[in-house]
Amino acid sequence: MSDSRRAALPPWFRPPPPAAFPGHALIIGAGIAGAATAAALIRRGWRVTVAERHGHVAAGASGNPAGIHMPRIVAGCSPERDFHAAAFRHGIAELARLGQAVTRQACGVLQLCAGERQVRQRDAALRSGFLPPDMMRPVGPAEASELAGIPIAGTSIDCQSLWFPQGGWIEPGSLCRALLAGAKVRTGIAVTALRHDGKLWHAHDSLEPADAVILANGIDARMFEQSAWLPLSPRRGQISMVRASERSSRQRCVVSHDGYIIRATSGEHVIGATFDHVEDVIPANRQYAVAADDARNLAQLETRFPGLLDPDCVLGGRASLRAMTTDHLPLTGPVPLVGRFVEDFAGLRHGRLERTFGEAVCHPGLWVIAGLGARGLVTAPLAGELLAAQISGGPWPVGAETAAALHPARFLVRDLKRSKI
Repeated sequence: MSDSRRAALPPWFRPPPPAAFPGHALIIGAGIAGAATAAALIRRGWRVTVAERHGHVAAGASGNPAGIHMPRIVAGCSPERDFHAAAFRHGIAELARLGQAVTRQACGVLQLCAGERQVRQRDAALRSGFLPPDMMRPVGPAEASELAGIPIAGTSIDCQSLWFPQGGWIEPGSLCRALLAGAKVRTGIAVTALRHDGKLWHAHDSLEPADAVILANGIDARMFEQSAWLPLSPRRGQISMVRASERSSRQRCVVSHDGYIIRATSGEHVIGATFDHVEDVIPANRQYAVAADDARNLAQLETRFPGLLDPDCVLGGRASLRAMTTDHLPLTGPVPLVGRFVEDFAGLRHGRLERTFGEAVCHPGLWVIAGLGARGLVTAPLAGELLAAQISGGPWPVGAETAAALHPARFLVRDLKRSKI
């Protein structure tokens, strides 16, 4: 982004000046957020080390055997809509670049409506041109059944589904590994504290000091003193692996309803997923699959597609945590000094004019990409590209308004304007 475009941002959302030259970046977390940021920084000439506390890459939600690749549908005109639409387009291009290094099927995604609210949202998204017709279009029940390979009931709610012909499913671990090519990945290293010596960041005795640190470790991005205030909350999600039946083996695409079913590979479907509030602790508790959640996933599918699967088809489940924000947008940007930020922008409580403020003071070289929720496979590549552009300089992949909507300090600004802090 040019200096003039940067200056057009409100002072509380202007990122620090970019690095003068590529240096050494430490990324904490080897899931999809960390991997996408690593790839974007490597393309800009940075040396990248990725520290992962588990014994392998993609150990959290990115370790599921398959995940849906489809956008979050947002109606109307807003930065949220612009981001999710751009993220889907960017992700398709990134997958094409990575090619066969990623295990996936671009078999299409058929999204059914789960209620009147989704019907209204779908219709508004179509009217607003959320995506062009070659990427998203409505289909009736007959065509939906043909696309899906399994019958789609022609109820009033289902009479017009959404078809994403370029969507499909991805094995998240393969995407992470492809994006991490060129990075130095260190597994089994738990970073629990960060210290800046005035020039470099120190994170662990076995890790080289870094010019920049990127927090990409999901809900545990709040583990550090500098970032404990980040507005993230956990949601537990469990998927279930189920044996395909003779009927379900005919499924041709991913079908998303109030849950989802991914077309069978090697005789198995992935279905899901639960989405539950859990105790919010740091570091996050390890999650284990439970039979009751497999039963919930199966019951949800049975309600929509009676008799599609055989009884006793559940082969196992996998549970993990997703880091959420209240506005369904990731945190992407620099980490402000929170006490200084509240003090410097206290005038927002009283409507003080934007031009009378100075720029926000941030921890030097400390950045975050977190809160990707249930759409990380789609949103991470674009969010990582934006973060790398802010760190290194050069064109941003999104406009200033969208970048402001992703800024980690946006919740502080809202609370100040509402006199909540």
